Amino acid sequence: MQENRAQVTRDLNRGKLKFKVGPFVARIGTSYPLLQRDFLDIYGGYPLAGPDEFAHFNLKVDPVSLLRRWFKPKVIADGGFIASPFVPLPGDLSILALEMGLNWQVGTKSDQYLIYHSGVVARDTGPDEGQPSRAVLMAGESGAGKSTLTAGLAYSGWRLFSDEFALMDTDDLLLYPYPRPISLKNQSINVMVERLGEEVFSRPFLNTIKGTIRYLKVPAESLRQGHRPAQLDLVVFPNYVEGSPGHIEEFVGAEAFAMLRGASVNSDRLGRPAFDAISELVGRCRFYGLQYGSLDMAIKMVEDLMEETR
Repeated sequence: MQENRAQVTRDLNRGKLKFKVGPFVARIGTSYPLLQRDFLDIYGGYPLAGPDEFAHFNLKVDPVSLLRRWFKPKVIADGGFIASPFVPLPGDLSILALEMGLNWQVGTKSDQYLIYHSGVVARDTGPDEGQPSRAVLMAGESGAGKSTLTAGLAYSGWRLFSDEFALMDTDDLLLYPYPRPISLKNQSINVMVERLGEEVFSRPFLNTIKGTIRYLKVPAESLRQGHRPAQLDLVVFPNYVEGSPGHIEEFVGAEAFAMLRGASVNSDRLGRPAFDAISELVGRCRFYGLQYGSLDMAIKMVEDLMEETR
C-alpha cells in the first residue's frame, strides 16, 4: 500500500479504497487528512484488493460538518446504516472512529464465523506451510493483559491472527487470521516500546476514554501468511497481577464451556452450530487461567502449556 501512497490517498478521498484483512475486504473512505496519514502509517503494509473484488464492509469517516472540519474538529464513522451506532469523536482520534467502525461491522455482520472476543496467535508445527498451525486463544476482561500478551507473543516467533476477534469455521473448527493493529493502552505501551522500539508503533492518541492508546503494527510475516488457518489447541484466560509469582489453574467440563461461551460474540445468533462447536472444543482443547507478574513470565507459561498439549 505504501508504494501506491498517492493513489491510496486519492481512493480514500473518493471512498473507494479497498484492502484485504484476513478473509475480508474492507472498503473505506475519508477526506480528513490526519486520518489519511494515520491510516497509511499503521495499515501501509496491507495488500490492496482489486476494484472488482466484493467488499464485505463499507465505512466512511468524515467530519460531522464543514465547520467541524476546521474548528474543534469532530468526525463520525458511517457504515451506511439508517440508525448509526457510532458517535462523534475529536478529529485527533479519527483513527479510533475507523477502528471501532470496522470492529462493529465484523462483530455484527460476520456470522459465517463463530466469533470470540479474544487474541489469537499461532505457531507452525514444521517448516512446510502446508502443515497445520497450532493456535492459542486468549480471552479475558478488559485490562487483564490480553492485548499485551498477544503483542508479546506476536513479536516472539508466533503468528498474529488477531487481538480483537477470533474467527472460527463451525464446520472444521479452524481459526482464520484477521490480523489488525494491536491496540495497547497506558502502561502496556511502555512495556512493549521497551521491548520493540518506537518504529513499530503509531503516534500516541491521548485523552481517550481508556487513557492513552497506541497501535502496534502487525508483523510483516503475519500479513504475508494472513490466508493460513490454524487448529485451536489451547485456550487461556490471562490475568496480570503486579508482583505475582505466577499461578496456573486448569478449567474443565462445564466451567470451560461457560468461559468459552462467555467469550463468544455471536453464539446466540448462530444457535446450535455454536453450541456444538464449543462442546467439541471443550473435549479437545486445554483450558487454563494464568496469573502472572511479567510479560516474560506469561510468554513462558503459554509456550510451556503449548508444549504439554502435543
